[in-house]
Amino acid sequence: MDTEWMIFVLICGALVLLVGLALLKPLWRAAPGAGKRMTDIDIYRDQLAEVDRDLARGVLDKAEAERTRTEVSRRLLQADAAARKGAVDAPPRGSRIAAGLAGLAIVAGAVGLYATLGNFGYGDVPRAVRLAAAEERRATRPGQLEAEALAEQPDAIAQAGDETREILQALRAAAFERPTDATAYVYLAQVEASIGNMTRAARAQEKAISLLGEDVTSADLVRLLDFLVIGTRGYVSPEAETIARNILRDEPDNLPAQYYMGLVNAQNDRPDRAFSFWRPIVENGEQDVFHWRLAAGQIEDVAAQLGIDYALPSRRGPSAEDLAAAEDMAPEDRQAMVEGMVQQLSDRLATEGGPPQDWARLITALTVLGEEDRARAILNEAELTFGGDVQAVTLIREAARAAELIE
Repeated sequence: MDTEWMIFVLICGALVLLVGLALLKPLWRAAPGAGKRMTDIDIYRDQLAEVDRDLARGVLDKAEAERTRTEVSRRLLQADAAARKGAVDAPPRGSRIAAGLAGLAIVAGAVGLYATLGNFGYGDVPRAVRLAAAEERRATRPGQLEAEALAEQPDAIAQAGDETREILQALRAAAFERPTDATAYVYLAQVEASIGNMTRAARAQEKAISLLGEDVTSADLVRLLDFLVIGTRGYVSPEAETIARNILRDEPDNLPAQYYMGLVNAQNDRPDRAFSFWRPIVENGEQDVFHWRLAAGQIEDVAAQLGIDYALPSRRGPSAEDLAAAEDMAPEDRQAMVEGMVQQLSDRLATEGGPPQDWARLITALTVLGEEDRARAILNEAELTFGGDVQAVTLIREAARAAELIE
């Protein structure tokens, strides 16, 4: 056992001993002042004897002696009662044995807890060493293709409808026949992604970006980022990180790229950097953006790793007054209110449209109300509405899966 480990053990042992003594001291000691009360009893008894002697010598008459004897007797009774109470407060031998056993239990419990949660003999790991280990893990992590091979890929074609399969086959044929047409690959990538085939969507989007050349936009790169990360079940590969860095080089405030840079740091033991990327997103970003929702769902965890008590900004939703009013309603009135709010949301989306979060909320609410057929119809309508927006379609389908509407 090295010197540092011995010092650690001695310090912990001393702390446990001091805590145990502090807790057991009140149980062990007798009631304070008990000895003083016994002395008072002896004094009052002597005073009673002195009164009798003074009466015999003629120093006091009978009336004075009786008054004095009465007063001293009263004080004697009070002192005796106090002494008896002190004797009850002092713990008997059995209590002291119990206190000793409790002390041993405290020490044994502390040792057992450390044996379970601690690591005997594990040396100190300075911050520089931990940071270096995180950087090494980041530099040697799997690449995109390796991560895609490890991720379980669903049978997207089998889950697609007949019409979607026909469109997909036609787009694949068009891209094969026109290998230099960037637009054909852009459309192909969107349709592949819409059925959940993210690896093929990523390959098509990569081809489209290479054909676009200088005409490529940050939106094209963000779409590729989404395909790459979703295709690896949320893992940010070195290739995806490079794309995010390139986007931020030209657009430092690009929200999706900020999110993915935060994610790669969170996945490689750098919660401090992840928090610095995600905090501006959740506090200043648009809440209707898919990546805001992802950052908001994880920022409190990385903050906790840093010892920061962080709470999300207030989100859009019913007010406290609305919730309080609903609690006071009768069950049938509450049900009617919920159905009315769901119908209002449905009418607004049908006439005015809305962000994908509202469509997802409507699908969830209809499923909870037991209107699954209507929820599926809303899901189909939403997929048609946001067919070219992979982020929106993914968010809506996630809500449908959470509601067990689709697999």
